[in-house]
Amino acid sequence: MGRLNIARRWLVVAPALLLLWTIGQVDKTHISLIVADPAFLQELDLAGHNPALGGLMSAFFVGYGIAIFVWGFVIDRFGPRVSAIAGALCWGAVLFLSSHVAGIKEYLLIRFLLGVAEGNLWPVSNTLTNRWFPTSEHSRVQTFWITGVTLGTAIGVPIVTALMLSSGWRGALAWLSLLSLLPVACFLFVGDWPHEHKGIRGQELREIEHDRSIVRTDERLNFDDLFTSTPFWLITICQVTSATTIYTLIQWLPTYLTSFAHLSFTSMGAWITAGYILATLVTLAVGYIGDRTMQRALTAAAVSLGFAVLILPAAQGLPPGGSAVVLASLISVPSSTAALNGALMHMLVRPEAIARGTGVYVGIGNLASAAGPTIFGVLINAFGGQYWGGFAFLAVLNGLGAACYVALHRFSTRA
Repeated sequence: MGRLNIARRWLVVAPALLLLWTIGQVDKTHISLIVADPAFLQELDLAGHNPALGGLMSAFFVGYGIAIFVWGFVIDRFGPRVSAIAGALCWGAVLFLSSHVAGIKEYLLIRFLLGVAEGNLWPVSNTLTNRWFPTSEHSRVQTFWITGVTLGTAIGVPIVTALMLSSGWRGALAWLSLLSLLPVACFLFVGDWPHEHKGIRGQELREIEHDRSIVRTDERLNFDDLFTSTPFWLITICQVTSATTIYTLIQWLPTYLTSFAHLSFTSMGAWITAGYILATLVTLAVGYIGDRTMQRALTAAAVSLGFAVLILPAAQGLPPGGSAVVLASLISVPSSTAALNGALMHMLVRPEAIARGTGVYVGIGNLASAAGPTIFGVLINAFGGQYWGGFAFLAVLNGLGAACYVALHRFSTRA
């Protein structure tokens, strides 16, 4: 009971961040179900236009990647609480506009604007993590709120499917615009700093402030030092791998399962929801291992290598239901490596530079990852409608990520 009384960061801040990421993920990835909807494809005349369909996710990440740079400075100026609320309000407004699109060009623009609005996610979350949680908890809390990616997809698939079946894809988008307002209520009770939070106990406040004082005297980098730091650029490459993998796989998995594996739209949703729930549990386990061993780079290398080895057999060598579960569960790899990337950044950068540093490494990572869904779509067409080329692309990418994590481990060992 005493532990619960002092752990306000786990009772208030962490759940608010989890909800923010869960709703944000539903807002991001509803497009993966919409592009698999025959009514949508017919209405906007997009059947068979795989590169254009991939472009809907890519347009989001162009806006997302560009805006993250800006959000980092906005959060340093106005604080993470106001920035989280403002972002959620913008999500809802843009989603409502998307329910009225008339063509692919208009939809591409709106997806870009949704990416701009959601660019607050990483800087807000990393800033609150840095301010509220001791260094020894960073992997766990990062994996806790980043499980909103898998949890949001697991929840979002049946919700969006049900909304589409009852009110069509336009009606589903209108309902999602209301769902996007939920984080606003939670962040009304989250302080920018622990000492601004009325319910926090003195023991917890001293624990957090003592950790921050240690970090300030540690040999960590200022913002200006990042651009000449090799570990920083290795983490950035790893973020490109994480973001490209997760959003390419999430976008194309429903289409692969319905058009190539011939699962029905309804049964597909049930199978991949089971896989996403499993992915959520695996992501939390990886975060625990990263904190327990304090070998975050090696932990990330191991799971990245596992993805590279398993992705093609999971896609090509299993029956449709099994393939759906395993492929969806592999989402745990990029979601956990993204969380470990954040923990590695907290060890590299001083607290006062974390929002802007996050804007740079996540901004570059997500901007570069915008090409992933489109590349996957191009590879489908290049191989005559076969998907193995796209899955091989993701395998090679994660092999590169594993090599970068090994290099990061060597840098940390030398230090």
